[in-house]
Amino acid sequence: MSEPCDFRAQLQVASQASGNRSSVYLVLSGTSAAKPVQHFYATDGLTAVPLFQGTQYAGWHEVMPFLVQVTDASGFLDWIDETDSVDWGWGLVSDASLEEVFGHVRSLTKILLPDGKEVFFRYWDAQYLGAILSGVDDCCRAKLMGPAQSIVLPDGEVIDHPGTPDHAIPAPEFPWFSLPAETLEKIAVLCWDRLVDNTISVLGKKKHSPLIQYPQPIARQKVERHLRRLTSGEVVTELSPEHVQTIHHALLREASQGAH
Repeated sequence: MSEPCDFRAQLQVASQASGNRSSVYLVLSGTSAAKPVQHFYATDGLTAVPLFQGTQYAGWHEVMPFLVQVTDASGFLDWIDETDSVDWGWGLVSDASLEEVFGHVRSLTKILLPDGKEVFFRYWDAQYLGAILSGVDDCCRAKLMGPAQSIVLPDGEVIDHPGTPDHAIPAPEFPWFSLPAETLEKIAVLCWDRLVDNTISVLGKKKHSPLIQYPQPIARQKVERHLRRLTSGEVVTELSPEHVQTIHHALLREASQGAH
């Protein structure tokens, strides 16, 4: 792993190190308040592929992550340089095709916890992904990175593939990766914090969201309380739109009762 520095510069360095056949891809978060997918279409104009496409979650438009391919001249990279957002997504360099990269990233939609439970893998969240890749051994890191020669996080940190990138076709069906118990222990708090942050972000995008009437600490406390009721203490990394809607309605009821 390299020392963090400028994202665009590190992306170019990683691309040059991988050779002339390599391409640059970005995984964009659908839950970021910075709306990276919207800015990508506005500044680049190329195709963005929804990463839940072809899965049972294809209708989850509110939280949909996307895979895009960019060049050094992409205007979207200018946006990344200028934004204060640190949760827009991350970049990767690979000599695999868009279809191969898409297949691998989509195969990470869900992973297995040490007890065998299936959970969503927040691979589009750079902080979460970085913590996972830093917390597993080389074998697990190689499996997770698949065809990616390098992954570049928003702060410019580069994570290199520990071996030879895998171009296996077809990509395995999820969930196929099992998270080691020791890694789960390291990121348990991060999992919860990111779940709360993501839930607040999605709720804040809803029309007439009651969260806007509360100071931020109070809004967070209310969301956490409802999350604990829904998750019952279990490790959860992503809520379904239905669960988000349940919390939204509960908050609306609370706000209505408080107004009387």
